[in-house]
Amino acid sequence: MRLLIISGREVDEVLDSKDGVNGLVNAIATAFKDYSSGIVKMPQRTVIYLDNDWWGVMPCGTRNLGFSVKIVNVIESNKLRGLPTTQGVVVLMNDVTGQPMAVINGTALTAWRTAAATAVSIKYMARGMDKMAIIGAGLQAKYHLILLSRAFTIKRVFIHSRTRERALELAKIAQDRGIDAMVVNSGYVAVKQADIVITATTSREPVIHGSWLHEGMHVVSIGAPEINTRELDDDVIRKVSVIAVDSRTAVMNETGDIIIPIKNGLISEKNLIEIGEIVSGLRQGRLGNGDITLFKSVGIAVEDLAAASYIYSIVKSRNMGTTVEL
Repeated sequence: MRLLIISGREVDEVLDSKDGVNGLVNAIATAFKDYSSGIVKMPQRTVIYLDNDWWGVMPCGTRNLGFSVKIVNVIESNKLRGLPTTQGVVVLMNDVTGQPMAVINGTALTAWRTAAATAVSIKYMARGMDKMAIIGAGLQAKYHLILLSRAFTIKRVFIHSRTRERALELAKIAQDRGIDAMVVNSGYVAVKQADIVITATTSREPVIHGSWLHEGMHVVSIGAPEINTRELDDDVIRKVSVIAVDSRTAVMNETGDIIIPIKNGLISEKNLIEIGEIVSGLRQGRLGNGDITLFKSVGIAVEDLAAASYIYSIVKSRNMGTTVEL
């Protein structure tokens, strides 16, 4: 049994280009469409807590793409160890023969595919992309900036984080890519000046308030992965005209950003549109030019499968990776 090991460095190398990013964004868009059409086999993720540490197991399979399983964790105490708070591995297998094909660094893969999902929402839902705000300055924020700068023309980015040093590091990455970047002292200042707002935090309380939003904005929230946590307050939910999600089932079971407003009677399941329905043309991502739109993502396994298959094909074609015998 021969298995290809693909490192995080190699994932970065094959994806950090305009062609690499565009191919990944298209793969994720197709994956969303296939999921919403029902041809993807994807159970809800299994979640286990070891004390306060979150562990998830995410399987997914579909013909002609493969079968994958991601094991991922969120360990907040890793900040004190100088380690990433989110880590994981993805195993990719052949859906016809059942043979294991690759083990891929899941930390890098997750960061890239999450940013690619955001790019899909921007492509299909946003009015413009000149000015962007990023709330948070961790790994996800970094990869969002890298990928989105490849996929779109960004003139200016406003960055706010509780950790100013990390915000300054993120601003430097933006500046190195020719983007005018500014670190601001509040989320309010960042949001009020932006067309696109991305929240990539580990906050348990809202970091975006509806009173900050203005006409034509597109908001993307990728944090708040638990039922009692939120990145968005009730007023955000009240003000948006379109709420797109990666999976109705997932968001209604996994994030307080959707679960709590449903419990409070602000929205119901019928208000949620899957991004795959928008990609396929079944639903609209934006009803009017002045509408405020929202993409709430918790990350689903079909994104991992699509990204793993795409990365594997490129690495294989370039004779990269490390082959081991099992």
